[in-house]
Amino acid sequence: MREILKFQPTDRVLVVAPHPDDESIATGGLIQSALAAGAGVRVIVLTDGDANVWPQRWIEKRWRIDAVARARWGARRREEARNAMRVLGLGDEAERFLGLPDLGLTDLLMRADAAVLSDLRASIAAFAPNWIVLPSMADLHPDHSAANLLVRLALDGADAQHPILLEFAVHGGGADAAVQCELTPEMQEIKRTAILAHATQMRLSSKRFLRHAGASEAFQETAASSPSLRNPLRAQADDRGRLRVELDARQAQRGLSLFIVMDGGEPSRRLLARWKSGAAHLQVFDAMQGKSAGAAHIEHAGNRVSVTLESGAAGWRLGFVKLARPSPGLWVFDRHGWQVIARS
Repeated sequence: MREILKFQPTDRVLVVAPHPDDESIATGGLIQSALAAGAGVRVIVLTDGDANVWPQRWIEKRWRIDAVARARWGARRREEARNAMRVLGLGDEAERFLGLPDLGLTDLLMRADAAVLSDLRASIAAFAPNWIVLPSMADLHPDHSAANLLVRLALDGADAQHPILLEFAVHGGGADAAVQCELTPEMQEIKRTAILAHATQMRLSSKRFLRHAGASEAFQETAASSPSLRNPLRAQADDRGRLRVELDARQAQRGLSLFIVMDGGEPSRRLLARWKSGAAHLQVFDAMQGKSAGAAHIEHAGNRVSVTLESGAAGWRLGFVKLARPSPGLWVFDRHGWQVIARS
């Protein structure tokens, strides 16, 4: 049964957009609905989208994109987001741009960048939302899934009561959405206009983006971290941080790495284990300290493979794992998003 999203005048809604345009594509209707109900709305845009080079090459008729060109493109995309938010009914006070590195949110996550988490925590505390609308951890774009984890980690270190998390999936991978935001024809047209305000993105992706300007927007309410049945990874760890990850042998291919985030313990850990076909052990790398962190043991059982390692994250509270390329390539999307580590 699907729930129809309704806001109250007392609600405070914070939208977290990884890139300029996500606020319009994923939440253009939700923002209008919240404002119409008299709720407070704020939008945090994490990056300026300056690494999306193909539209820039097409529009500017240049192949080489240097740092100056990237900065110019990011400023242009930021201004487009401002114009789109004006269309949706938001004023200057409702927006915040963090200028984090586009296609670099996973790196910030894996380095446990204290400044980023502190900034997010302060932004959340300053607005005190009771709703946070953010990308799904199952979204296949690594910036989107990393944004989810960054918000969760920021909330884990906050003193205030945690808000309701409402997740959206722009690039696939989302679970069946149980919450719907309904849009009137007028709201659909306003959302369409807001999407079109992102003119740089319309050159190559207009049809794909405008498909989101339909009669409803879909979300998944996430009250607590629980493993996804749609993700092929299965992971669990005990209180001492001993981690076991199980996956289909066909998923484990050369060139992929296990990304491991375990937070809230002493110490928090960010680990990488690059996959090697046929190996009995995988070398584990500490992404926070920039050094080796031992080895993971591999066991094969039919079509299943298990990886066991001592993470060292005793007393951990939040844990996540994914299998992906160590860095984005020409095709930036992951096969799957992050999976929650269950407590054994």
